[in-house]
Amino acid sequence: MNDRMIALLFGTSTLMLVALLFDVVWLFALSFPIVMFAWMFLGALRKGRIGRGYAFSLISVLVIWLGGFLTMALMDDTAQPTIYLLGFPVPTFIMVYGVWLLPFFFGSYLYGVFFEKDSMNQAEWERIKQELNEKGGKAS
Repeated sequence: MNDRMIALLFGTSTLMLVALLFDVVWLFALSFPIVMFAWMFLGALRKGRIGRGYAFSLISVLVIWLGGFLTMALMDDTAQPTIYLLGFPVPTFIMVYGVWLLPFFFGSYLYGVFFEKDSMNQAEWERIKQELNEKGGKAS
């Protein structure tokens, strides 16, 4: 799994570079969320597996980002905005409420909810605290 994610990171990072060099906005809008997804996926792996809560969380964030970035990339940003949603022009509204706020609930919030189940349980935390205290640190 790690090798596939690293290959995905390499491939999409290369696509991001190509997109930036040749000013291909839609390619950047596709590759950037995938790079971020792969990094977060690698960070959430535990013993070669990812918990169900984290998988749902990360895939949700990926879908939100892909939709948000592609929508913004395909919009005409050269014209004077005429439509405002909650005080923002449409692309800014998508960025603030779609690309930033929705991932908070599907990413950060669910990460916290599933942390003890999918990442570190109380016994592991106690073991880490004991190791730190033995080495002269203070873990509370």
